[in-house]
Amino acid sequence: MSEELSREQAGSSTAKVAALPLADAMPYMRGLGVTIVRVAIIGGFLLLWEIASGRWVEPFLISSPSRIFTSLISGFHSGDLLQHTWVTFEEIAIGYPLGAIAGIALGYWFGRSRMLAEIFEPIIIALNGIPRTALAPLFIVWLGIGIWSKVGVVFLLTFFLNFFNTYTGMRQMDQEYVDLARLMRVRGLKLTFRVILPAISPYVFTGIRTSIPFSVIGAIVGEFIAATEGIGFFIRLSAGIFRTADVFVGIIVLMVMVIIMDKIAGLVEKRVLRWQTQTEHVQVQG
Repeated sequence: MSEELSREQAGSSTAKVAALPLADAMPYMRGLGVTIVRVAIIGGFLLLWEIASGRWVEPFLISSPSRIFTSLISGFHSGDLLQHTWVTFEEIAIGYPLGAIAGIALGYWFGRSRMLAEIFEPIIIALNGIPRTALAPLFIVWLGIGIWSKVGVVFLLTFFLNFFNTYTGMRQMDQEYVDLARLMRVRGLKLTFRVILPAISPYVFTGIRTSIPFSVIGAIVGEFIAATEGIGFFIRLSAGIFRTADVFVGIIVLMVMVIIMDKIAGLVEKRVLRWQTQTEHVQVQG
């Protein structure tokens, strides 16, 4: 009897050991399969695009992946595309952090002061209702066609998203956190950085990541209206002379810029919110 029991235990332990590599391999295989499907979809789309250009659709309307790649290489090789990219990046690098910090700070301030919220919340909502594209010409009149008018548009687009997300987080925060911290004699900056900001940090990072593409939109809108350099100017100039490949090049540069910024923000978010349980997908069973 004891021998049979020991054999069963040995067999179960062997099965567990054998199942461990399989369990570790499952996420890898799943990720590999997703990557293969993704590459197949993108590759098929590019191949269909290349075939359609010049056969079914005029090339000057949709260009082609080969022409876009050639234009991208020549643009970076000449240095013009790098210069335009740097100007747009500079506008975003100044306006985005200023707008995000101002929005987070004001949202936190309004969340802490009920009086301020009651006074200024309708005003902020009314200002948020104004289309930022309508304000872009005013910024150009006030600040000129240089970099600072685009910085102003980027600031506005970034500010409101971060403000409303932070303010929502402050309103949704459980008051018990603050009450317990005060019972333990936590006050001032320690209360802010040890209790309140960690509690609302998911809302804050949602605003930060959501406002990234809008900051790029703000810079491009300003450059469309009046500029002498930048990716928006490059796209507008290329479209005006029907250089469709260059238009797609500008769009690709903007896409890459947004992806890089979002990845950096995602890494910072994962680092800051490492204490929070991360759920990739929610499975609903019927």
